Amino acid sequence: MRVVSWRALLERVRRRFRPPRRAVPTRAGWFVLAVPLVLGMAAVTASNNLLFMLLAASLGAIVLSGILSERNIREVRVHVRPVTAAYAGEPCRLEVRFERPPELGPAFGLKVLELEHSGLWSPRRKAPPHTVQAFLPVLEGASATTLAARQFPRRGRASVPLFELVTRFPFGLLNKARDVEVELDVLVRPRRVPVPPALLDPRSTAGEGEWAERRGPGVELYGLRERQEWDAASRVHALRSLSLGRDVVLETAQVERPTAWLGVVSTPAADPEALERALELAAAALVAWDEEGYAVGLAVGEAVYAPGEVSLDGLLDALAAVVPGPVPDPGRGRRPGLWLVPAGARAPITGVVALGVGRQGELTGGPTA
Repeated sequence: MRVVSWRALLERVRRRFRPPRRAVPTRAGWFVLAVPLVLGMAAVTASNNLLFMLLAASLGAIVLSGILSERNIREVRVHVRPVTAAYAGEPCRLEVRFERPPELGPAFGLKVLELEHSGLWSPRRKAPPHTVQAFLPVLEGASATTLAARQFPRRGRASVPLFELVTRFPFGLLNKARDVEVELDVLVRPRRVPVPPALLDPRSTAGEGEWAERRGPGVELYGLRERQEWDAASRVHALRSLSLGRDVVLETAQVERPTAWLGVVSTPAADPEALERALELAAAALVAWDEEGYAVGLAVGEAVYAPGEVSLDGLLDALAAVVPGPVPDPGRGRRPGLWLVPAGARAPITGVVALGVGRQGELTGGPTA
């Protein structure tokens, strides 16, 4: 049986009793709404036909604005998805796609806004730059896309539950709005920070050493040799074989990338802020090592990713999804040579380099006994 919190129940009640359409007059709209009162009193008092015509025109503009704005946002669906990786504290690029049946004709001046909460009558909009705000001048055909930005303050899985579709078409008198159901779920990676000198070179901190010091002899050209009958076809270097007129293959023993391991202790005893700093430093170190040509491995949470098994993006996503839990067991002969230990936690094993991480990201410690 699924247990629903009282906050979720309150949210459902708010959405159920929330008006399906909301029309808030603009500054020009308030003027047009006030004009009929003045014109009506003047027309009745003066019995002037011109005043009655102006009164009818202002009332007609109000009615047409409501009808045409409703037709403009009718059956418009919105989809939002991230198109770039999201990092804490940095704007993330989002793609906003508008869809509508083509037989309904074009739509004009569509805007999507993110709401802070779903109030019963007057939802509050978040202040920029942390909101999703996307504007589409014209929607022709079945769909159209535009770009928006959203900034997430902390690492982890984030979602934006409520969006609003707004239009001022056709006369700019009313902000006609309705809620749109959008499922936006983003995995926010740790904040990008500079790599401290202690983590620039994995060979300088690897206590076991053998995992981080294996290096190939150099460039790819020296890793080519004549193909033997037992070599798989997938190892044939196509461009070089075409230029030489005979099959040559990559010698994997000569072009093997150096490997480097990194572990992060994320036990519940760790200080939350120190754990965030440790994850940020781990992400920065993995990116730096990958740029230097290392095949990086990661042990964090309950997961262990050996070098070469997962791409760098996969490792960064793993750091983004970390929750406090037990220390992973890489297994005999597969343990990282370097562990980042947040304040409050303990190094999981001995014989390796364990660097303590404080709440401000400072590093302390060294090889454990």
